[in-house]
Amino acid sequence: MIFNIVEPTLNSYTGHCYSLVEAIAKTAPAEHIRIWSGKEIGQSWTSRGEIQPYFSRSLRKIQSFFLYKRLLDQPGKILLSTAGTTDLVLLNWAAKAQIPPDKVYVYVHWLGTKASKAGKLAAIARSQPYIEVLCTTETTTVFFKELGFRATTVAYPHVIDQPQRQTLSGFRHLLFAGAARMDKGFSRIADLVDDLAHSQGTWPFWIQTSATHQAKHGPDILTHIERLKQSNYPQLTLLSETLSPQDYRAQFVGGISIQAYAEADFQDRVSGVTLDALTAGCPVVVTANTWLGRIVLEHNAGVTTSDLSPYGLRRAIEEIVRDYDAFSRRAFQAGQILQNQHSTAAMMQAIFHKERRSAV
Repeated sequence: MIFNIVEPTLNSYTGHCYSLVEAIAKTAPAEHIRIWSGKEIGQSWTSRGEIQPYFSRSLRKIQSFFLYKRLLDQPGKILLSTAGTTDLVLLNWAAKAQIPPDKVYVYVHWLGTKASKAGKLAAIARSQPYIEVLCTTETTTVFFKELGFRATTVAYPHVIDQPQRQTLSGFRHLLFAGAARMDKGFSRIADLVDDLAHSQGTWPFWIQTSATHQAKHGPDILTHIERLKQSNYPQLTLLSETLSPQDYRAQFVGGISIQAYAEADFQDRVSGVTLDALTAGCPVVVTANTWLGRIVLEHNAGVTTSDLSPYGLRRAIEEIVRDYDAFSRRAFQAGQILQNQHSTAAMMQAIFHKERRSAV
């Protein structure tokens, strides 16, 4: 069996897509796995599957159309591992007729602006009733089911090697991990660093400033990076280069991960950085009333706050620092539980075993 994984944003280790595609490729019960990635992937991909560097950033939409047209005419399953409304539109255009059952699977990570395009999506559901929509949350699943799609809730795959026992290291540094993005509160991080500089703070602060996996930095992010460089905070370390998976995971050890993400964007959106931090036993400071906040409250693995000002973030950090080892132990325990919940089992069941289930 041929299994095609389409991930145009897979260009390097940056962002969620590398670990996501790696987890899927490692566990897919298919003889031949082809991964259609960005052209910039280079030598980054070292895991299972035959890499097919295909997508350019500026031509992604038109390239997607022709690739979908090509793959729909060939044998094998197709998974769009990060799908949006545009992908569903392009699939419908690319199909010569009705796509057959058990052929195409689209993984929708969050609802976003899709609610405003419900009419267009419902029309696609009528034309292509056999497209399988896999969703990270029940809210998104209900939305697509009500439009007429076949929709299934599938936990976001998060599969990494982790120690069975935690070695406590004590608090070492604050951390902003992952790509620098405005919806991930990068301006709040710059505000916090300014405050620490003015108040002669002593906490070491490591901040990743690498661009997203989808595009280069916009002017807003560049402005805040320049603010960080001009802050004169002696404890600041800016990590501008894309980290290897091993170095990325290592930075969480002894850290407190600051995730002042936008409430509106992450209310029902899974965060890979949160899962990475907890797996490493790294407590987190997260925005209240988000998926991140609900996870933290359930496991007491950090502090949630609605006050994302420097004052609010510092209060949350101080609470963790006062009892760091206990927070770290709970974070590690939460990470082990979440690793089980976020295995690829549900996705593999939905993609590869549905036919067997239907035949019973």
